[in-house]
Amino acid sequence: MNEPFDRNDIGESSLAATERLRARLMTPARPQPPRRSNGLAWALVLATLAFAGGLIANPWFEQKVRGRLPFVQAEPTPDTAALEQRLAALEQRKLPAPAVAAERLARTEARVESSTDQIQRDAERIDELNRQLAQLGARVAAEEARDAAVVATAQGAADRAEAMLTVLLLRRAVADGRAYDALLPATRRLFREQHADEVTVLEALSAAPVTRARLARDLAGLSDAGPGAARPNWWEALTRRVETAFAAREGAGPVAQAQAAMARGDVTAAAAALRRSRALRGNGTVRGWLAAADRLAAGEAALVALEASAATPLPAPAVTPAPAR
Repeated sequence: MNEPFDRNDIGESSLAATERLRARLMTPARPQPPRRSNGLAWALVLATLAFAGGLIANPWFEQKVRGRLPFVQAEPTPDTAALEQRLAALEQRKLPAPAVAAERLARTEARVESSTDQIQRDAERIDELNRQLAQLGARVAAEEARDAAVVATAQGAADRAEAMLTVLLLRRAVADGRAYDALLPATRRLFREQHADEVTVLEALSAAPVTRARLARDLAGLSDAGPGAARPNWWEALTRRVETAFAAREGAGPVAQAQAAMARGDVTAAAAALRRSRALRGNGTVRGWLAAADRLAAGEAALVALEASAATPLPAPAVTPAPAR
């Protein structure tokens, strides 16, 4: 055990401090918890540094703030007042235009005016040429129209002459009882468009030609007595023809009437007279004669129609008058 202190030798304050130190030494030390790092403080520091960097990089800081900082020496600003005064003086001065430029401008204006007049004259000449060209084109068109009309008239006249010659040759061939196959192509080309039926009739007649003389000769061999009657001799036939031609008495039989009609050249009437007899219509010879007579009568009627068409006058061509010069 330690001996007690002598209170008279040591002051009260020293004793109190000693007692407190002893108490602290006698008390066991408690483990203190580890100190945590303050992240908020570091975040504030970083934010402050970033703000300062952005502020320094801002042009506004360079213009307004940096020159006022005590540790930054302001750069000397140039004096622009004198320059502005000189610029204003130069703007107020008016330099007189040189005489050479004025003369050149006057010459240029004169040349422009003369060029304008020349252009106007050229434009008028071009208009006149266009008008003359239009008149010339109209005259050429009129001449071409007249030439085309003349050619058409000549072609029509040539076709008309060919048609009339073809009809004349057809009529001769029909009268002679000859086949006219060589004339059929021209007949088709000239008349088929307007007279197709007549061309068909002529083609049938060309395939089996027949003449009036043959019809009259075949009709002279017929008799009113019927198919079984004896054929008359030449004297009887001649006498019958003379009686039929000059007497033409009433009450004569159909054959006599047909013979009288053939003597007058009326094939249609002769055929009609034979058709009125029922007994003669059953005769094969009469039927053949009637077929030949009908074919000849139709062919002659077709020739009449074609001849009338060929003789039709051509229409007058339309002539375009030439424009006045």
